[in-house]
Formats: sequence, C-alpha cells, structure tokens
Amino acid sequence: MRDNNRSRLLARIGRRRRPDDQPRERDELARRVTALEAAVEESRQLSQRLADVVDVVTELLVPAVDRDDERLRTALANLNKTLDDSSDDPPSG
Repeated sequence: MRDNNRSRLLARIGRRRRPDDQPRERDELARRVTALEAAVEESRQLSQRLADVVDVVTELLVPAVDRDDERLRTALANLNKTLDDSSDDPPSG
C-alpha cells in the first residue's frame, strides 16, 4: 500500500505542466493557503471560547454540589462575563 501511494505521488510530481499554468496554480495555492489559515485561526478562537465555557461550567457544577453560595455567585458572574465577552466579538467570515 505504501509503495502504491509513493508511486502515485511520484507520478503526480513528474507530470509536466505547461509553463503558463504555473503562475495560475501558484496563485490558486496561495488563495487556498490563506483560506485554510483563516479557518485554522477561527477554529483556534472557537476552541478557546469553548475551553472558557467548560471552565466556567466546571466552576458552576462543583459549587452547586458543595452548596457554597458565594462560590456559585462568583461562578455565575464569570459565566456572564464570558458570554458577554464572546457576544462582543465581531462575527468572522
């Protein structure tokens, strides 16, 4: 299987392209890379936001079990702050 993949890769690399195709392909690849980088950055931001929410939910669940009202109020305030911060972010895209 590995040799088959290597052979296919070498065949693709070895194909001759017309010289006038190269700038177009390079431009298309540059556009694709830019789009992929933007998607990765958006994914990072969403992952960070999710991690923040998970942290706050964890802070909420532990005090609820312990019945520590002050800790529960603090955790709820943190949740509200996190949700407010995320709604202030401009939508990407």
